[in-house]
Amino acid sequence: MNPQPSVVLEHSSFLIVDKPAGWLVHPTRPDGTFTLIDWLRDQYPDEFLSLVSRLDRETSGLLLVARGKENASLFGKMQQRREIQKNYLALVHGCPPSSGLIDQPLDRLGKHQPSRIYMRQAVVPGTYPAQTEYKTLETRTHPKFGEISLVEASPKTGRLHQIRAHFEFIGFPVLNDKIYGQKDDVFINYIDIETINEPKMARHSLHSSKLSFVFGTEAFSQEIGLPADLAEIWGACNEVKV
Repeated sequence: MNPQPSVVLEHSSFLIVDKPAGWLVHPTRPDGTFTLIDWLRDQYPDEFLSLVSRLDRETSGLLLVARGKENASLFGKMQQRREIQKNYLALVHGCPPSSGLIDQPLDRLGKHQPSRIYMRQAVVPGTYPAQTEYKTLETRTHPKFGEISLVEASPKTGRLHQIRAHFEFIGFPVLNDKIYGQKDDVFINYIDIETINEPKMARHSLHSSKLSFVFGTEAFSQEIGLPADLAEIWGACNEVKV
């Protein structure tokens, strides 16, 4: 049983919600899966709620929800103007530079060359602009994964799988990512109902850690640290690299 979501900031115009890993934010197929938006509508019945930000199923952390159609429109325009600052924490393989800007265009790989994974994104010159700023906070040695780093990433654009695809491109893929930094068979076998994965594969190590924005005349900033599963991986490291 996945942990339950929680509302970490309740405002008359919006909510900031902590989504656990494993939750879909909204239905992707008519199979009756209970999603985050279903949970929110149970908590706030008879109220119009709109997801301002979205997270992949395996990504945990903070997302923004507008209350009411007018606020949904306001936040949508703020999103387009890039006035909502989002920060993520990720565990990645290797030791990236201390900081940097990944400025590489992204598009769905299958539009440009054969790909067995429909949603896989890739750096493709001349396609959709995408920028991710990052800082490497610390590098350690893990008994299973070897050298890994804790990074803070701030996407300046909102492309699908942006952080994951960008870090694969620079050679430091996100830990336990089934699509990026792996052979296609890893993801294909994972989603194949005939394939038994024992032990169950861990989710990718990406967490939405901070949201900041100005609404009206007031500045808001909400931040949460690594969730238990990622903190356990990081805490298991047996060496701090100087």
